[in-house]
Amino acid sequence: MPADVLIVGAGPTGLALAAQLVAYRATVRIVDSRLTPVRPSRAIVVQPRTLEALRPTGVTSALVARGETTASARLHLDGRAVTIAMHDAGLRDTPYPFLLVLRQAETEAVLRAHLADRGLIVEWGTEFPGCRPGPSKVSATLRHHDGGDALVAAGYVVGRRGSASAVREQLAWRVGWA
Repeated sequence: MPADVLIVGAGPTGLALAAQLVAYRATVRIVDSRLTPVRPSRAIVVQPRTLEALRPTGVTSALVARGETTASARLHLDGRAVTIAMHDAGLRDTPYPFLLVLRQAETEAVLRAHLADRGLIVEWGTEFPGCRPGPSKVSATLRHHDGGDALVAAGYVVGRRGSASAVREQLAWRVGWA
């Protein structure tokens, strides 16, 4: 199935991008090499600007409803302890002037449910072994955990893991990235 955008990686960045693209009516495929979404949370706070950026997609209210907006953190250093109120980030120019405490796994679950309601399901157990740019589309190979390969035509391929991205690794030599 062709797509406007193929997203490689169903973490919070890939899922948030998918939500934004779907809101603009782009056709999206999102794949992840993991067999399931379960993994330890690497982040526990959603920043105010992230909530603002996601608001047009309609997912922000679900994130805020699931998270904690009145939390505080107790920091310890050199025998001293300081409590910091996370519910007041000192921001006055945002409708979300707090740090939303929400485990990454919960953030991802909200985003996946939002996408599923719009007909987009993450393709788990699907690796990205490579791609070839063409004149108007990128031709990407996807390898499913059962061993079957598929060729996907996409206008864009997005890798979400920064310098560890398989997409970046595949394309680095073509665009001069180190």
